[in-house]
Amino acid sequence: MKTKVHSFAFLMEIIIVILFFAASTTVCASFIVKAKNKQVQTTQLQNDMLKAQSIVETLQADYQSDIEEIFGLKKVNENYYQGGNVIVEFEDDFLSGKVIIKSDNQLISELPFVLKGK
Repeated sequence: MKTKVHSFAFLMEIIIVILFFAASTTVCASFIVKAKNKQVQTTQLQNDMLKAQSIVETLQADYQSDIEEIFGLKKVNENYYQGGNVIVEFEDDFLSGKVIIKSDNQLISELPFVLKGK
């Protein structure tokens, strides 16, 4: 009789331990997934910042550069180019403008630039 009681108590203890580890694993896995998503988002933003900086430097070195071809941007209208999260917006005189980085329709960074005279 005592053996059955001890066996049942041991079985319940093992079940509780297994449930605890299962819950712990679920919580840890969700933290790992969130961290991975944050890493991917950060890498994308870092690449966009490097692309924006490169666009500004290229335009300042040679304002006649074809940014559509070099950086894979699409011309939306006369003064507006876009490629992914990076937007290049020229002023009406094409001597100045800004490179805008957006993520999820939220402004991340805005890099103004001034070009050499034509």
